Amino acid sequence: MTITNAITRAWADDAYKAKLLSNPHAALKEVGITISNAITLKVVEEKDDTRFLVLPKPPLQAGDLPLDELEKLRGHANDTSNGCTSSCSGGECPWG
Repeated sequence: MTITNAITRAWADDAYKAKLLSNPHAALKEVGITISNAITLKVVEEKDDTRFLVLPKPPLQAGDLPLDELEKLRGHANDTSNGCTSSCSGGECPWG
C-alpha cells in the first residue's frame, strides 16, 4: 500500500479518516505502512479555505550557502514531481 491508498480510503471511510487524523501511526499500519514511533507524524485535513505550508528542515549548513544557491533550492519548492498533491500541477498554484 501507499500513502495514496490511505488518503483515498480516508475520503471514502469516515471512521478511517478519524483514525488517520487522531492516530496516524495505527491508521497507516492498517494499510501496510509502518512508520517508526520515533517519528512524530501529524495529519491535517485540508479544507476549501485552508492551505498548509510545511517548512522543511534547512539543508545542512544552510547559513553557509551563498544566496544564489539558496535561490536554487527555493525553485524546487514548486516542483510537483516530488509528490506534491496541491493543485499546482496542470494549473495555477494556490500559493501564487
